[in-house]
Amino acid sequence: MTKKRKVVIGVGAAVVLAALIGINLGSSRGKRTEVEVETIARRDVSKVVTASGEIQPKRLVNVSANTIGKVTKLAVVEGQHVNKGDFLLEIDAATYETEVEQLSAAVRAAEAAVELEGATLQKAQYDYERALQLSEGGFMSENELKTAKSSLDVAQARARSAREQLAQTQATLKRARHNLRQVRIEAEMSGVITALNVEEGESAIMGTINNPGTVLLTIADLSEMEAEVRVDETEVVRVRPGQLATVRLDAEPDTTFRGVVTEVGNSALRAQVGLGQESVDFKVVIAIRDSIPNIRPGLSASVDIAVAEEKHVLAVPIQCLTVRDPERLARERRRGNRKRDEAAADTAVVDTAATDQKPRDIEGVFVVENGVAHFRPVRVGIAGQSHFVVLSGLAEGVQVVSGPFKTIADLRDGEAVKIKKDSERKRRT
Repeated sequence: MTKKRKVVIGVGAAVVLAALIGINLGSSRGKRTEVEVETIARRDVSKVVTASGEIQPKRLVNVSANTIGKVTKLAVVEGQHVNKGDFLLEIDAATYETEVEQLSAAVRAAEAAVELEGATLQKAQYDYERALQLSEGGFMSENELKTAKSSLDVAQARARSAREQLAQTQATLKRARHNLRQVRIEAEMSGVITALNVEEGESAIMGTINNPGTVLLTIADLSEMEAEVRVDETEVVRVRPGQLATVRLDAEPDTTFRGVVTEVGNSALRAQVGLGQESVDFKVVIAIRDSIPNIRPGLSASVDIAVAEEKHVLAVPIQCLTVRDPERLARERRRGNRKRDEAAADTAVVDTAATDQKPRDIEGVFVVENGVAHFRPVRVGIAGQSHFVVLSGLAEGVQVVSGPFKTIADLRDGEAVKIKKDSERKRRT
């Protein structure tokens, strides 16, 4: 092969190589990152505090034993509706009936003693008056008069003692009759028997100061229900009585019930959550305003309490918000050789040479303009379930990148982007 031919081949190969490199560079420059977008619009945003607990009736009565004995009659079953005054159960009354009979007899004996002492007092009074008359006529000595007076004083004391003894016995009888009435237990309120803890033949134990008695049954008014939940100490400071809430039951996850906060506890509820770790919660009570069919006390519930609300404000989806390191952001802008045309962006990028501390990350979103994503710092307010309130940095109608998550995390300021078709269709609808 001649030298001239080799030169021609070499030049041709170089041209082909240059063309391939140009094609690759052109294709790489034309490649755009696919993103999803959302349009900034006005909406209502509510900040909610979420907590969990269980539902309980607002009014319930635990019926305990006031006497000791065996349950001899049981007239109700669990789930039965009762009215105030209805008979529920009876405890063995034999001991108390015997005591009442004995004390009744003791009262009759005391009444007889009072009559006897009364008659004795009358005689002593007559004798003294007679002795006084005789003494005045000179027919009785002074000593005999003193003896009559002493007998009268003794009779008066014995009569008072008999009356006191009668009163004491009557009081004891009254207490025994009260105890006898306690063996027959009636409903103190109308409601449903939500718990029945005894059967006929079982023994009931009366409570003491340190030990509660046997809770025989529970009557609850299921027409008014409450949700008792535990709210974390970091969020309970925002909860106030009167705030509206949404209640969900685990048993009916597709149904919500309206509620309102009626009570915020002041005492902390502490629980061990791990080795050396402790959770601090506070009890919050929410009155449920809607009726709940087939309700059962103790059902698990979760509540969303609206602690703050903004009406018709600019809002940005939570997933759109991201953070950027100021140094990284400055490098991206220098690399793109793009002028900073936003005063907010200029002030947000910190000159690290002017401070010894590392600047804080900048919170913002990526705004899509003419197929290019620009990072824009944003100041936000309260957070709802899906949106933040925009305080500054965005205007209505602006398109911001909303996903995918990894794309937002890797996106660079000034990077060319392409809006996904699904995102465009969703945005138009």
